[in-house]
Amino acid sequence: MFLKRFIRNADPASLPRVTFAQRVVDKIVANALIYETETGESLIGFALRQVGRSEPDLYVLDTIAPDASAVRTRSYFEQGDDLQGDIFNWLYDNWETMRVRMRTINSHGTLPKWDVPLCYLGDWHKHPGALVEPSWGDTSTAREHINDRRAGTPQLLVVLATLWERAYLDLSQSADELTETDEETPEEFKPEGGEAQPIYVPVDDRWLVRIDVWYMSRSIRRFTRLTPLVVPNTELPELPPISWHLAQPERLRSEVESLKQAGYAVSIEQYDTDHVPPLEICFSLARRDSQHVIIAITEPDYPAHMPRIRLTPMSALRDLPETANLFDRLWSASQPLAQSAYPLWSWTENHRLIDLVREVEARLAEEKPT
Repeated sequence: MFLKRFIRNADPASLPRVTFAQRVVDKIVANALIYETETGESLIGFALRQVGRSEPDLYVLDTIAPDASAVRTRSYFEQGDDLQGDIFNWLYDNWETMRVRMRTINSHGTLPKWDVPLCYLGDWHKHPGALVEPSWGDTSTAREHINDRRAGTPQLLVVLATLWERAYLDLSQSADELTETDEETPEEFKPEGGEAQPIYVPVDDRWLVRIDVWYMSRSIRRFTRLTPLVVPNTELPELPPISWHLAQPERLRSEVESLKQAGYAVSIEQYDTDHVPPLEICFSLARRDSQHVIIAITEPDYPAHMPRIRLTPMSALRDLPETANLFDRLWSASQPLAQSAYPLWSWTENHRLIDLVREVEARLAEEKPT
């Protein structure tokens, strides 16, 4: 075993305290059972600095799964392309909007505990067999990350999930006794409260999932095992659902392609159209022969609801300051579409943006004075 080479002789009181929302444990267990190979997800939440402690308190709110490009084998896992980053940016922007809203409605002048930026905290991944400690590859990757002053973060969690047969474990024993290693963690490395403990989640009468939490930072430069606290979801902030344009990338591509084929120039922006989180996804649509720009506003759960429409006269753009963001200029000059110009048919999830836009254009043409 190589536990001693991973652990730094640090003051136990300087180690971070880590809290998981129950949903995080649920997702780890569910995904560990789905894949026979290695798998994993990103961890997102908060790092809260505390007076008198050298390491922040970490709160893991949720996970972000990779897309279909992730590489999963029995001994290797790679997260995939940039979709996770796009999802994180969506959650980050929405959380920033929620922070502003919290300050606005707070009449006491004190900032709430959670008025901190959302951040990437690390990853969890499934390890083969009974490997409950970070591999050399995990260690190398972690050190590269925390030493990257531009893209990295000063601390990192690595959470490992392993699948165990209950027959090999006596669950009447303590979690300390259930940990099968060649050597025990030296006394001077134990965190507050004693030996760090994994989480054991029974799956059925035969199987259970073991979750081990490891930590490294710019000051604690070797992996240290932590004992996480798991709390009900209601005790931590809830992030908004992933918007449809990220959750359904194929639909987004199809929607944009159909609009372009109809002759529209398409621009997409996330925007706070109603001052109520979450943000909306807005499509700016313009054709050379049109007298206006159509703004189609989709909710994050699109196509569950019909988009709202606003119109910006082409002529209005000439009088707006060039220094403004283009979409801000379009929005500030826009007006809601009159109810009489909306389709008479009922919207269903089978409809597309192009169906709505064509109908609106046709009804506007009918209303235009001859």
